[in-house]
Amino acid sequence: MRVSRLASLVGVALVFVPALPAADEAAKPLAVELKSFSFNAPKGKEDLLKFDEGEEKLCFYINGTGEAKVNVPAEGDYEIVIKASGDPALKEGAKFRVAVDGKQCGKETETADREPKEYTFATPLKAGEHKLTIEFTNDVYKEGEYDRNLYVHEVSLKKVK
Repeated sequence: MRVSRLASLVGVALVFVPALPAADEAAKPLAVELKSFSFNAPKGKEDLLKFDEGEEKLCFYINGTGEAKVNVPAEGDYEIVIKASGDPALKEGAKFRVAVDGKQCGKETETADREPKEYTFATPLKAGEHKLTIEFTNDVYKEGEYDRNLYVHEVSLKKVK
């Protein structure tokens, strides 16, 4: 009441505008919790496709797919950002594919080296729940010689339009 009285005394009209989300709020990435991923590993090999809680990363020690449900708040064009690394073998890094609701996003991608790096995949998405999958595609192993593996350190979605 004092504010409106003061405004009338000095001849100023006060207009209250509801707070709008900050412009950068819309651009804020939507993090996908790694522990929300599930795997369909062959019987007896469940420890070869897993979320490693201590390391806080998804570990793909054999070819396979991890999937998580993601709730997209608004329709638009998104970038799926996968921060991944791999153990190379036979002069080739770990390769993986990303899909949403069974539709592949971008091309099969090869990790650059053992250090985590961000890989971006563009896709249009409608608002609502979707199934995001990450598939390790080129496992190779020879005891005592080489072992190619994929590690996923972070997953996020960012609305670009």
